[in-house]
Amino acid sequence: MKDKKLKKYGPYALIALWAVGCFLFFFLKYQYHFFFQEQNQIFLLSREYVLSDAGSIGWLSKLVGDFFTQFYYYIAAGPAILTVCLLVLGDLVRRLLQRWGLRSQWWATIVALLVMTVFAIFSLHHNYKLGNIIAAIGLTAFVYLFSLLKSRHVILRILLPLVGAVIGFLVFGLPQWGKFQMPNFYLEKQLAADNEYYFGNYKKLFNMVENDPEPTQEMKFFYNLARAEQGKLPDYLLRLKDNELGTFNKIGPETPRLVINNMNELYWVLGDMTFCERAAMMNNVFSHENRNVRMMKRLAECSLVSRDTVAAQKYLRLLSKTMVYGPWARKNIKQAQPMYVQKQAFVPERDTINVTDNAHFIMVQLLDHNPQNIAALDYMLCSDLLLKDIDSFKRDYDRYCTDQPRIKKLYQEALCIWLAGTNAPQEEWQRLIGMPDVTNRFAQYNQQRGNPQFSDTYWYYFDKARAPKVE
Repeated sequence: MKDKKLKKYGPYALIALWAVGCFLFFFLKYQYHFFFQEQNQIFLLSREYVLSDAGSIGWLSKLVGDFFTQFYYYIAAGPAILTVCLLVLGDLVRRLLQRWGLRSQWWATIVALLVMTVFAIFSLHHNYKLGNIIAAIGLTAFVYLFSLLKSRHVILRILLPLVGAVIGFLVFGLPQWGKFQMPNFYLEKQLAADNEYYFGNYKKLFNMVENDPEPTQEMKFFYNLARAEQGKLPDYLLRLKDNELGTFNKIGPETPRLVINNMNELYWVLGDMTFCERAAMMNNVFSHENRNVRMMKRLAECSLVSRDTVAAQKYLRLLSKTMVYGPWARKNIKQAQPMYVQKQAFVPERDTINVTDNAHFIMVQLLDHNPQNIAALDYMLCSDLLLKDIDSFKRDYDRYCTDQPRIKKLYQEALCIWLAGTNAPQEEWQRLIGMPDVTNRFAQYNQQRGNPQFSDTYWYYFDKARAPKVE
């Protein structure tokens, strides 16, 4: 009795166990790849878009794949959709094998599991499209359906599945074969920081970076962006070794793709809509078929902040035809949301022509227009300090902080170095140093320079740390 139950229900239990394992792995360990795929494509609910590739080989698998990929925006949706698609594929393979005479349900199930596992491994690559699995499903489904057609003639019984394969190929195409690779957890960490920042989960981002013994440069980049938006960049600058602000990067032929992806976020926080728009457009150019929905939203945001109504409406009308971004787009078509109106204060009113993407030059322009742009101010001063350029720091601090001093421990410690190095009179110390504890600790540090006890200070960084290279 037990053997009969095992024979009947065992294969289903094995497939169910595999499915649970697949979902949990992608959900708990690999979910950020799905967000990357969702953001690098777009699906429009319009007749023109749906029929744009109709008739071409494989058009339906791409269309269906893109339709479901848009829901990767939601947490757990990606792992769930992928797991269900693999289950459908596996079930079709099992049924087809049994239809072709493989009597053992166990062996048919094992072969189906192997096929599912192969496609699951292919899906570990961040650029492997769901449409490939849809193509495999469609092709297998047509072969299976035509195999069900009965005929007395042996030749017809052989030809019918081939006819199904041809029709399936014309409609769904052939799945692209991916690479057998191990999970790329290094890239997953970078995508995790990117997306937790993108979704505004700053607390989770902070914990992720601070608890990682070796955070990547991209992780540090998004960590600093979030701290800057809180007005706390100088408070946390020295917490991360070899920190990465992004202000020393320039976009060119040799710029890594991930850097190009990220630069629009830096310019957005600084408030430069021109360079933000440029970086977003370049990112869109490098995306699959130039259809990066995240960058289209960013371009719409840039236009809203810049008060370019015509451009904003163009992007918003496009995004209004998507299921995920439609509600956001329709709100802003009616009226720009408060966050974009508030950011308009950071956009320079005077037209300028920039011939360089030197971040310092950009931040000077922004601060000359609006000295209250704290994010740009902190990025400027912190960039000077990472380079150990005390003279530039003092020049910039005097230019924008004389009337309204930016009293931060980091800046106070840097000012101590300048004051001591220039043998400044006591009056200057009293004018610039608004935190007496800093002066006292500076005196202690000078008696034991390089002591790790002071590793939380800028003085220790200035003496011991390596400054970033600037090309």
